[in-house]
Amino acid sequence: MANNFPGGNTLWPYVFALLLLVRFSLACAEPLQLQSLDFSTLPGDSLQVQLTLNGPAFSPRVFNTDNPPRIALDLPGVSNGLEKKNYPVNVAGVVSIQAIAVADRTRVVINLTEAIAYNTRVEGDQIFVVLHKGKPWTSNEPARQTPGAMRPSARPVSDVYPSGQGTLNVDFRRGEKGVGRILVTLSNPKTIADIREEGTKVIATFPNTSLPANLARRLDVLDFATPVQYIDTREEGNGVKMVITPVSGQEYEYSSYQQESLLTIEFRPLTRVEMDDIKKKAFAFGGEKLSLNFQDIPVRSVLQILGDFTNLNIVASDTVAGNVTLRLNDVPWDQALDLVLKAKNLGKRQEGNIIQILPLDELNKQNKEEYEQQKVIEDLEPLKTEIIQINYTNAEDIKKVLLSTVEKTSQVEGRQAGFGGGSSLTSTSSLETSQSILSARGSVTVDPRTNQLIVKDTGKNLEKIRDLIKRLDISIRQVLIESRVVIASNNFARELGARFAVNRTTPKQALTIGETPSVPDSGFFASGNTLTDLGLTGVAGPGGVLGATVLRVGDYLLDLELSAAQNEGRVEIISNPRVVTTDQTKAIVKQGTQIPVSSGSTATTVATVTYKDVVLQLEVTPHITPDDNIRMELMIKKDNQNGQVINGNPAIDKRQIDTSVQVGNGDTVVLGGVYENTKSSTTDKVPFFGDLPGLGFLFRRNSVVDKKNELLIFITPKILKENLGQH
Repeated sequence: MANNFPGGNTLWPYVFALLLLVRFSLACAEPLQLQSLDFSTLPGDSLQVQLTLNGPAFSPRVFNTDNPPRIALDLPGVSNGLEKKNYPVNVAGVVSIQAIAVADRTRVVINLTEAIAYNTRVEGDQIFVVLHKGKPWTSNEPARQTPGAMRPSARPVSDVYPSGQGTLNVDFRRGEKGVGRILVTLSNPKTIADIREEGTKVIATFPNTSLPANLARRLDVLDFATPVQYIDTREEGNGVKMVITPVSGQEYEYSSYQQESLLTIEFRPLTRVEMDDIKKKAFAFGGEKLSLNFQDIPVRSVLQILGDFTNLNIVASDTVAGNVTLRLNDVPWDQALDLVLKAKNLGKRQEGNIIQILPLDELNKQNKEEYEQQKVIEDLEPLKTEIIQINYTNAEDIKKVLLSTVEKTSQVEGRQAGFGGGSSLTSTSSLETSQSILSARGSVTVDPRTNQLIVKDTGKNLEKIRDLIKRLDISIRQVLIESRVVIASNNFARELGARFAVNRTTPKQALTIGETPSVPDSGFFASGNTLTDLGLTGVAGPGGVLGATVLRVGDYLLDLELSAAQNEGRVEIISNPRVVTTDQTKAIVKQGTQIPVSSGSTATTVATVTYKDVVLQLEVTPHITPDDNIRMELMIKKDNQNGQVINGNPAIDKRQIDTSVQVGNGDTVVLGGVYENTKSSTTDKVPFFGDLPGLGFLFRRNSVVDKKNELLIFITPKILKENLGQH
């Protein structure tokens, strides 16, 4: 064969070289693959992990997490060629190493027992990771730590965040059953977080919040097997924005809660049962699925196909006409029927296994005619009379429920004039809508002697009335309300006093020779001879009196009288009103007297006398809650005369409390109380002499009064058993 190339065979070496170059290029274009994973121990309790690729290695993206402690290396564009995914280690704080292929990259995860220091380096086609146990998180490549550095700044918060609000840490944890938790540590617990769902992502914004540079990054948490794939945190405006991207196609629900400075955003995957329930609630069609693909097919033919598919009897009105184009794949038959009916303005009625199809206006007309026919039948149906015994409720109350109310509304009818002019005609008609349980011809009468209802109505309506009365005429639970009104008084009074007097003595006949006794002419404190009188005044009756003559000058005596008294009184009044009533029924119990109160009289009018109640009263309306607590509207008062008289009428002390309270069955609660304490100390003395040291008490009077009054009100409700009192 002739050589057509110029120069003969001299071109073959060039062609051969070109083929070698193409082959080499194709070899270089092969994707990178992780071919081996080895580890070895180093001195100082360290571990070296060696990753070997089938081509030139590069610096991986490295990040770490605190809880659980782990280091992750991302190798984008590298496939996983290892024979196994998990490599147990259990040396130098390393538990195991995992290599997982995810989409367009391979991730190597080093699981640790605690957070330890590490560094990485690249040599040829190998990547080395050296871990140093016993040292805190550090790395020789700060830039590589940025994606996963989750440590707060060591500087004070006021230096890092001048505004006082900042983000200290962003962490991610996996909970039980695949729950993903995003943990955001804030410098200020009052920081406001706005969390909302936008499209397929969840957005969390923190207004007026700063973000350290090492936290402005993306966290890829897909390998944690939770509904969360990416967490992007960045500063935006005057705040921080966090964009959470869920795993595509993963059904989840999220919630958030904050405890002090820790904000938790939780993503919980939904189970298949929960997803099916949600779909059922959102999708109202549950028929067997079918596929339809027709071009311009008559509607009646589609109805025939659906009838054959469902084995239902379909009756189409003669006015059902028109064509429809369908292309439905794997759609429930009832949804397909609903779509066809909506497209052609048709309606349906189903009775048993028969479906009637007809235009909507005909369907509405048919429903209206049937309703009118039913009303005519009710008007012509013979009435029946029935006597219904009411057992637990007042028959008059049941009658009010049966009669209920009648509403009156107005309806305006009109014809609006066209553009060409003409007058408009309007009319108003009054419509009466009865809400009575009885029919228009029904009636009800009460027999109060036997507590029976005499009801006259149609047989169909009587069944409804009997069912309603059966629900209303039930035994109502009863409540015993017991209260205690405690009024305690404690009175104390003490008084010390002294009196001086001058008395003159007169000699008397001696009883024996040489004896001339002298006696005061009028005894100790005769009228008009008192020098100072600081004796008892406030305490009725002295408790003790001591008299003595302290000085004698000729026929005159200086006498001294010391007196002291102390009164103590303690009064305790306990009132115990109680009452039994049914649920939601007001009960009143009172006890006391009536006192006459007269109005003022003048020269032309005569005083009138009225009587005022001075009583102990308990007024209560109980309501039993579904959880057997008791809510009560209470009014308790205790009046009594205090012994004083004002304008000829006795004064009355009033004590009253009005409140609403909820108490557990059988529990006791203190509704309230009033505590009064009156203390007084009075000193009367002679100027100068009353202040003399040692002798001043002879020239002064001291009195002390201490009064204490206390009011306490206790309430105890109890639900009575239904069989109480039955034997």
